[in-house]
Amino acid sequence: MSGPDFVTVDVFERPPGGRIRWRRDLKRAIGGGIPGLRGASVNLANDGTRSLVPHVVPGGTALVAAWESAEAAEAAFAGPLRRAIDGPGRFSLDTELVRVKVDSESEVDTWHGWRPSAEGAAPLADGEPMVAIVHGILRRGRLLEFVRNNVHAASRAAHHPGHRGSVDISSQLPYEHTSISLWKTYALAQDFAYKKGGHASAMTHALKQKTHRVGVFLQARPLAASGTLGLDQPPYPQLPAARRAGL
Repeated sequence: MSGPDFVTVDVFERPPGGRIRWRRDLKRAIGGGIPGLRGASVNLANDGTRSLVPHVVPGGTALVAAWESAEAAEAAFAGPLRRAIDGPGRFSLDTELVRVKVDSESEVDTWHGWRPSAEGAAPLADGEPMVAIVHGILRRGRLLEFVRNNVHAASRAAHHPGHRGSVDISSQLPYEHTSISLWKTYALAQDFAYKKGGHASAMTHALKQKTHRVGVFLQARPLAASGTLGLDQPPYPQLPAARRAGL
């Protein structure tokens, strides 16, 4: 395998056919084998990363998929995955991984079997837009403190000038939580992540207390986007539409 993963994100607040049928049919399609697919996660979704109190029952869904190439992804969206993404209110994002970091305490270095790769990717410049994907699985007994810390992190994200939208997803509730956040620039994302208070405090607490048994952090370069993710404005109006076989 060579080259960074081409990663696609597709989010529905109300998936076509309903969330139960959507997830079932999508898992069946992926299980049948799709050329060029390196890994995929079929998730429930809510607004936990942009509201003060996360929804208890997610109403939306999300597909995160890693591909060998943009062409492989587009072929899949034109073929076996077309029904899953053919519906109104969809947010779609095409990205290239540029950095992969696995928590030193993590029990595994994969996301449900997918081992992310940023091999050969150029690092982000300070002025480039950035997508942050943080995948974690909590240790039992740590859920309430995670929710409590998330309140402060979400509050700061919602009011940060670099924030361009976000979503919280999970394929295994209640202990798995993955945030996908969109940022105007890499520099502003770093400001949010490491400036004192909010997210920085929650991150420091999680590392010191070892609240997670799995932790995978990804940085991605957005290449194309369609729709909005929790905000009124599109996150990256300067980018072309995501490649979804004409949908």
